[in-house]
Amino acid sequence: VEFLLPEGLKTVHEQHRADYNEDPKPRPMGELRDLYGIRRDGSAVPLEIGLSPISTSSGLMIICTLVDISRRKEKEEDLRQLAAHLEKRNQQLVSLVATDSLTSVRSRQAFLDHLSAQLEVSVRHARPLSLLMLDIDDFKAFNDTFGHLAGDEVLKEVGRILPEVGRRSDLVGRLGGEEFGVILPETDREGAAFLGNRFREAVEAGDWPLRSITVSVGATTIHFPDTTPRPDVPPLSEILSATDQALYRSKDRGRNKVTHSEDPDWMTR
Repeated sequence: VEFLLPEGLKTVHEQHRADYNEDPKPRPMGELRDLYGIRRDGSAVPLEIGLSPISTSSGLMIICTLVDISRRKEKEEDLRQLAAHLEKRNQQLVSLVATDSLTSVRSRQAFLDHLSAQLEVSVRHARPLSLLMLDIDDFKAFNDTFGHLAGDEVLKEVGRILPEVGRRSDLVGRLGGEEFGVILPETDREGAAFLGNRFREAVEAGDWPLRSITVSVGATTIHFPDTTPRPDVPPLSEILSATDQALYRSKDRGRNKVTHSEDPDWMTR
């Protein structure tokens, strides 16, 4: 059968054939790795091979079945390319779903999913985790005065500023309307207040051609004592509610402020 094989395989195949004759067993199609044969014109073709030993009055005979699988290989390659294309498109769609279309930061659902995952990590390793909520001050009045297109430009610019100011580990998302959130891993109460002011000052210092823009900030920190067993993960709704209340305390204090949910004046209110 070697005359059907390319030059580089002939010598090797002679040894394979000799070894097989020493212990002949049926080998159905698909059991052996694919090989290559040559056509009459000398071009290579992928083959699938089946072997069937038969005892006859003249001795052992081997039926060797060769099947040209060129078309199958072409279809498999087409399917691989299609699968790769679909995977790429799927990743693009996941990215679109996870990204707020106006501001290019994380969408609300993607942000909350990431927050849930970070809570699990914080509990497991007994590390602090902080959350910020930032709300653009008097945004409705801005829209009423300058129009919604101008308001969209403000949202875009805030969405650009916040990730630039944050650390690499921080995650910025748009929670809805003019409200943004920032997840601060490995950040205690003092760090949350410091970073909250950094974000607030960066927005205030932005280039605002129509009117100065400021944000009010609420902060919450989750502390996990290094104890065994670990405490349960607190409900996401409680964390969001505490941060939201701190945010509105900043509004009550005159806006363009940072309030932590554990601030003394807030706790005794």
